[in-house]
Amino acid sequence: MDLTPVRIRGKRKRPGAAKSNLQKALEASSSQSKRLRPAQKPVRSKKNADTAMPTLQDLPQELLEMVFLYSMNISLPRASPILGRKLSSKAVVVEFVLQSFYHTVDHKSNYRDREVTSDPVIQSQLLACRFFTWEFFRAYVAKAHSSYIQQRGNIWKDASAQPLGVEAFDGLWPFKFMKVTYLGFAEGFHIPDKVLRGPWTTDKVSLLYVLVSVNGEIDWEGSMAGEIAKAGLVQAIRENNERAVAALAVLLGVAQMISTSLIRQAVIECGCNLNIVRQLLFNAQILHQNLPKESLDFYDSALWRWADAHEGKGVLLKDLLRKADKFSLEFYLEGEEGTQAKIVPFPYGGAKFDPRNQLNNVGRLKKREMQEMQAYLYELQSLSRYDVNTSKVAGQNENAAYTSR
Repeated sequence: MDLTPVRIRGKRKRPGAAKSNLQKALEASSSQSKRLRPAQKPVRSKKNADTAMPTLQDLPQELLEMVFLYSMNISLPRASPILGRKLSSKAVVVEFVLQSFYHTVDHKSNYRDREVTSDPVIQSQLLACRFFTWEFFRAYVAKAHSSYIQQRGNIWKDASAQPLGVEAFDGLWPFKFMKVTYLGFAEGFHIPDKVLRGPWTTDKVSLLYVLVSVNGEIDWEGSMAGEIAKAGLVQAIRENNERAVAALAVLLGVAQMISTSLIRQAVIECGCNLNIVRQLLFNAQILHQNLPKESLDFYDSALWRWADAHEGKGVLLKDLLRKADKFSLEFYLEGEEGTQAKIVPFPYGGAKFDPRNQLNNVGRLKKREMQEMQAYLYELQSLSRYDVNTSKVAGQNENAAYTSR
């Protein structure tokens, strides 16, 4: 007689044990009932529905713009594509730029005594944005000029001479547009990478030239902008773009980064455009005595061999190299006068270098002082010799007096 199996609670069944017919029937009925049961939607509690708050993206357009302009946080439109689209209208962008540049200066006070709260970090970030082009810069100048006239009130109501506006940037003459003093550029702002590299279009070169003129700098320590500027200068020499060379030569000259290889390229490889060579030599001559010959040598044998083989340009090139080695190269040649000169003007900017400083100590000059020295040298050797209004030559011995100190 077979024994009756007894099930013990908690004890596992043997693998492969056969199920009874009753168990199979119960499982089939339960699975069928699950399939026939309708799916129930999750019920949202009334408490959660009542406490749900709208997000920043759900704010009305007017309120969102007010929050953005009050916070002055440039990262807000970058937080999401929706915020970026809502805060990218031209009116909002221009107003944000006005508050970051123009409104950081107290224009009602005297020029020397006015309070300045400009932030070079915010300005550098704005300049690096895609919307900040030459066209946008001119639109900003026009808006700032209108605000300046309105803010000053009755001062110019009956005046015959009005402050210069965007027309001062026509032709890009520094002695004209540097009289526009209400733009509010901060000391130490960085020139963006996008205008330091080619290809060199007219708009890109114009923006770079103006930014250099208002004391823009290269971020040598925190970015690759220095290397980008070097490559941009090489490309500008190849493209024969003198204005781009004029701007980049100032930036690289401040950091003593103009090397013999750059001058060789301009002379030997690119046909020796004398205006481009003059731009390079004028900025390279400052403090070149402190550089090793391997870095910068005005008596480089390859340059002088090329000069010997080309009688026309070669004679003038030798003279330029000799003067640059003696730190006596003037920006304008004899007979050139201001707007009559065919060379692109030096992008003059910054305070005058104090001539009372001894040249024996120039090796200890800081970068800002070196930039001011470039500006002073240009003004002393050129602008002070010419009356801008009458174009008459005056004062022939200023440079000799300066170098003799």
